[in-house]
Amino acid sequence: MRILITGATGFVGLPVVKQLSKDGHQILALTRCVNSEFNDLQAEWLVSDLSKSSTYRDKIFEFKPEIVIHLAWQDIPNFSFEKSRQNLNQSLQVLKIAIEAGFCKKILTSGSCFELNKLNGECLEIDTGTPKDDFTWAKHSLRSWLEINCPKYGITLGWFRIFYVYGPGQRQASLIPMILTSLKTNTPFSLRAPNNANDFIFVDDVAKLFSLAINIDFPSGIYNLGSGKATPVIDVCRQAEDIVNGSDLLTLKLMTETESSKIDVCFWANTSRSNKYLGWKPKVDLAEGIMRTWKSLKSE
Repeated sequence: MRILITGATGFVGLPVVKQLSKDGHQILALTRCVNSEFNDLQAEWLVSDLSKSSTYRDKIFEFKPEIVIHLAWQDIPNFSFEKSRQNLNQSLQVLKIAIEAGFCKKILTSGSCFELNKLNGECLEIDTGTPKDDFTWAKHSLRSWLEINCPKYGITLGWFRIFYVYGPGQRQASLIPMILTSLKTNTPFSLRAPNNANDFIFVDDVAKLFSLAINIDFPSGIYNLGSGKATPVIDVCRQAEDIVNGSDLLTLKLMTETESSKIDVCFWANTSRSNKYLGWKPKVDLAEGIMRTWKSLKSE
């Protein structure tokens, strides 16, 4: 298949490119920068600026993408109105051009569990949620536009709502890399809400879902990508410390210091549709995922 991927060198984008390259697809990968480490991947790299359609429009029309995987969302964690509006406008522009090229059969794009505006309980795929800030407003707006326009052109829409994705290549300020880096450098770390629980999903499992969605016919709609369970942050610390130090002394100390900490967040993904229509289940449990993230971090 001819597949257009935006955000191709991002945290989620690069594993997707690697997976689809291995699958043998023809890939046009849009990115703001490229380096020699990507040369081994079977992809055509186009350095482009999504705010300037002149940097990619002609190439997309020439490429005639059959599948569009839209992952670009610049400058996270900047969730300001200006940045959210910029990302929304850029998304609308590149997707409109991809549709106008005339060959698109599927659009697969990354949503976020934050769209649900829900802090506790099971998150169903039939729930659309409500905007709670500028970022989620932009995501909801993009999904609404796609839901209006995809049926006009006979395009299948996969809105893949990703929960707490982690793994090699994640920005250092994110939870699991921060914990591992602190343990690596023997630096004390503090957690604002160690008893809160999130649904953690390994990045390679996310990439596998995109791979499956290319080859399987499925109904348009929202699909959750999560482990299906909520894991307290303190348990993540315990597993990370066991992997790095072979002990849990720091975690026990942290538990003592924060035993009165409230539990404000505890939610998890229901992935019934992802399993039913795409045959997808996560393969990498949290212990293995942290281990693989740690091995990557150690090699840097």
